[in-house]
Parts: sequence; C-alpha cells; structure tokens
Amino acid sequence: MSRLTNLDYKHYIRLTRQNYNYAILIRNIEAICSYFTSDYHVVTGRGVQSHGVDEQRHRWTAMFRADPIMLYRRRTRKLRFSEQSKHAEELGSWAGKYSLNQKINLVAGLYSAKWQRQAGGLWLIQSEVFTTIKTTCCENYVNSYSL
Repeated sequence: MSRLTNLDYKHYIRLTRQNYNYAILIRNIEAICSYFTSDYHVVTGRGVQSHGVDEQRHRWTAMFRADPIMLYRRRTRKLRFSEQSKHAEELGSWAGKYSLNQKINLVAGLYSAKWQRQAGGLWLIQSEVFTTIKTTCCENYVNSYSL
C-alpha cells in the first residue's frame, strides 16, 4: 500500500465530501452512511445528537420520508492532517433547506468534521459538529428552489 501524502489525503477527503453531498442530493441513504465510521457521532445545527451508523440510517430515512425538499450541502474550507494519529480535521460551511408548516426554511452555518484513516487507507467521518449561524423562513412552499 502506498503512503498518502498531504495532497493525497486532501484530494481524497474533498472528493469524498463531494460524493457525500451528491448522495444527499439523490437521497441515497446507503451511500450517505458508507462515509461514516461505525461509531460516527453528530451534533446537528438544531442541537440534536446521534451516535452510530444505524441511527444515522434511521434518521436520514425519516427525514427524507417526512420532507420532499430537504437538502443539505457541505463545503470544505480547510483540512489539517495528523500523521501520528491518522486523523484529519475538516472545517467548512454548510447550507440547507427544509420545509416546516408549508414554508421553506433556509439555514446555513459552519461545521467541523473529524476524519479517521482506516487500515486499508480509506478515510471515513468519525464525527461532525454543525453550528447554525443563519435561518431564514420563506413565505411559500416552492419545489423548484435549489441550493
């Protein structure tokens, strides 16, 4: 197995994040969950905490069933890597939309993700913390709005 350089891990994590965003866009729950370690932990922008891939699978399924317009996107801003611990830190911004009471809510904020390099060289997300910075409520439910 070849050793990853800083450019390799940065490229890989950025590409994985793009694929993760696409999995959310097409509502592919198995693809979304394939990017998590088994002990994945998240704190959402609304302050909800959940732990484990099975819980994430359940939460994404429930969110997609309940809300036909729900969508989130993350954008990597900075990556740092620790050779000793085989972890990487990702800092970025996120934006999303969801419906509530027939109105569209637009949200945005910042996030931090901890990535863990697996034995085979695969990078998976171990934890994420999202902070909501801005929330806007639109008047009408519109299916055609896109992020």
